[in-house]
Amino acid sequence: MDIRINDSDKITMTHTGLLPGKKGKVIHVCFERKTGDRNDYAEIVLPSRVVVNSKGFDEGEIAQLQLYLKEQEKSIIENAKQINHDLIFKL
Repeated sequence: MDIRINDSDKITMTHTGLLPGKKGKVIHVCFERKTGDRNDYAEIVLPSRVVVNSKGFDEGEIAQLQLYLKEQEKSIIENAKQINHDLIFKL
């Protein structure tokens, strides 16, 4: 079976380290994709999974991204802790 993924199907996810928030530490997660001549973008905060900013993703896609974050939350948090750890020792 041959599965082809178009560039328009690719979504890139990046995230910050642990950042101070109003109710504890948070992580900002960004999803981006290029569709034709525009760039779609969604920024969601963990652990609340609240959408901070979004352009180009529809409501169903946002719900899928939030579900993905729910499923991957532990892994993302561990990666965010490692980012903070690495920065501390580089200073």
